[in-house]
Amino acid sequence: MNEFVRSLDASSSAGSRPAASDIARPNAPIRVRDSNEWNFDADLQALQEAYEESGSPVAVNFRSLVPLGSGVDRATHLFHSYPAKLLLNIPLFFINCTKYSSPNDVVYDPFSGSGTVLVEALLAGRRALGADANPLARLIATAKTTHVYPDVISTALDTIVSNIDLRNQLPFTTTIKRDMWFSEDVVLSLGALLYSIRNNTTGNILAFMEACFSACVKRLSVSDPRLSVPVRLKGEALSEHVLNSPVAIDLFIKVVEANSARLAKMPAGCTSVIHTDARQAQPDGAIQVDLIITSPPYAGAQKYIRASSLSIGWLGLAPSDRLRELEKLNIGREHFCKSDYNADITPLLPGAREVLAKIKSVNPLRSHIADTYLREMDDAANAIVSRLRQHGHLVLVVGDNMICGHTFPTSQFVKEIFASKGLSTALELVDDIRSRGLMTKRNKTAGTIEREHVIVFQKR
Repeated sequence: MNEFVRSLDASSSAGSRPAASDIARPNAPIRVRDSNEWNFDADLQALQEAYEESGSPVAVNFRSLVPLGSGVDRATHLFHSYPAKLLLNIPLFFINCTKYSSPNDVVYDPFSGSGTVLVEALLAGRRALGADANPLARLIATAKTTHVYPDVISTALDTIVSNIDLRNQLPFTTTIKRDMWFSEDVVLSLGALLYSIRNNTTGNILAFMEACFSACVKRLSVSDPRLSVPVRLKGEALSEHVLNSPVAIDLFIKVVEANSARLAKMPAGCTSVIHTDARQAQPDGAIQVDLIITSPPYAGAQKYIRASSLSIGWLGLAPSDRLRELEKLNIGREHFCKSDYNADITPLLPGAREVLAKIKSVNPLRSHIADTYLREMDDAANAIVSRLRQHGHLVLVVGDNMICGHTFPTSQFVKEIFASKGLSTALELVDDIRSRGLMTKRNKTAGTIEREHVIVFQKR
């Protein structure tokens, strides 16, 4: 029995109605949505012909190809904020091209984040497989892609709220300084709410409620809501926030009700399987996936763990309550000891030698971050390609960024890495980024990612 079927069998439920601790019906037939509404075969054919004629990347606007505006409240995509989300138009396009995917195929995202690709796969009647090193991302993606009956959510919410007692608290873990981000009243309210959630729910309903709890955390903190990473508000902005801050329990109820309505738009019986690391080796007998769509991390560009730190602190998701232990698991991380980057190391890719040397002359740490990124992406590519079936496709979304004033052609380097694993390029597109949260300016060491390369590989 393969890993996907095994996971579905293990979570199947019996009886006509699910209990609060067992509310997914993963073996039920998935109700396919959008099969008539979305079909992009003609658009793909035109792009393919243009690419073969020019032999160079073809400019495209995925917002025009897939007419959905930025921030559209489609199914569970707005369940929880998350930095640098993949534009949902991209996976929606490729999943609904018959050349790449058919109903019941397995769609895999090895850097799944909060689950954009997984949601679109399930909406199209595919099976969803993901991986991410950030435990908060895995929690959010699980909640977004696991079917829960609205009446079960409503009953569980009533139980949680009616059992809140300020004398019963779950503490904030010591990942960051709690009192810097939360008032005493908010700490008491969140501690009591989390205690009630964990003592009155289990299984998939617990994951749903914890993800909703997490969606409230930053809004109840004194962190600037405009920024992905926690930055404390100051002056008038802080005073205004404190004055207008919502009541924690009221906000939680509102978020649960909104997310329950979103989840009701997902196919009945849907579920997903999410692993902990894209570099995880494929076990013997594991299912071969039909289509991979992913946007890998960048070298030192997005601080996913820091951006998640407030929720990670409340939910106790960091090993030994240390964020640094989680950061070590992430490709593209920034923190290294000085002894790590003083030694001379031959770059993995010969073509990267010159740019890494230029970066090192400005900032040795940034050069080491970029070099380590390429090495760990190479490890991830081995595991990713091993999961892809013969003749299957990989859609890779990646942009080039600036490091210490020098262009770091991430798209070209990652393309070389995957080509070295036996994949051939079938199509390459470029799309301008329009306010998608990929701002990476940091003093003089980083810049803005302005374009994304969408590279389609085939395993031959």
